Amino acid sequence: MTADRKKGLLSASAGSVFWGSSGIAGQFLLINEHIAPAWLTFFRLLTAGFLLLLLTHFFKGNISALWKDRKDRRDLLIFSAFGMLGTQYGYFASIQYSNAPTATILEYLMPILIIFWYCLSEKRRPRMRELFCAFFAIAGTALIATGGDFKSLAISEKALFWGLLSALACAIYTVEPVRIIKKYGAPLVVGWGMFTASFFLLPVTALTPFTGTVDTSVLLAFAYVVIFGTVCSFVLYLSSVAYILPTEASIISAIEPLSSILFSFLIFRLTFGFWELLGMALIILAVAAVARK
Repeated sequence: MTADRKKGLLSASAGSVFWGSSGIAGQFLLINEHIAPAWLTFFRLLTAGFLLLLLTHFFKGNISALWKDRKDRRDLLIFSAFGMLGTQYGYFASIQYSNAPTATILEYLMPILIIFWYCLSEKRRPRMRELFCAFFAIAGTALIATGGDFKSLAISEKALFWGLLSALACAIYTVEPVRIIKKYGAPLVVGWGMFTASFFLLPVTALTPFTGTVDTSVLLAFAYVVIFGTVCSFVLYLSSVAYILPTEASIISAIEPLSSILFSFLIFRLTFGFWELLGMALIILAVAAVARK
């Protein structure tokens, strides 16, 4: 295994762990503190985007180069509106109308969408390993989220809509920015992607009253969501596609629900049953199969 490939696999894995752990803080803000998804997504994207651009300017200088090329601007706007914004808002909205496990299952249809897209663009059939890895990753996620009882998923129309939108957006933000990330680097692309995406939400926040309270626990949870769950997770994950295939990165991202459950155990002492452990094993198997190349 080459050094670049190891870097890509580690980046995708670390980004998924940060994203998964931040889901605990995100659900706390949505469910316990009753903050609307639009406002949480807006503040998350605006704050994280600004912070990332500030850091990029401090370490690398010029942050406006990406806007000078017409094709680069187009790719960035597509990434911002349909990838970044769709992923963030769709996931939070799906949680609001259902629960985190349901939203996770819907979002992790993403590997199938990416594999399907590459098969169409390359005019080929899916490779057997791609099919098996995607199946194991999704099956493992489903087992973890449902505990083996698939009848327990009550999906409303709104939850289904936003969850599927989140899955589609995940596929877009994995595939779309590959070219400009290789050209400008992930921090700059992600920073502008987040910052720009926040302004697409302004019409929604203008029509949505702010709910919830602002206290120390809310600020701490929000800080974790922004710094680790957004800046670190997105930069690491999107950096990985410069070294490994987007299909591989999308399957490795199935570590997210695994990390979420592990952090839930460490923080809330959540115990696991047979089906949850089987789901973890399937996800680990999928990740191991991707890494073995």
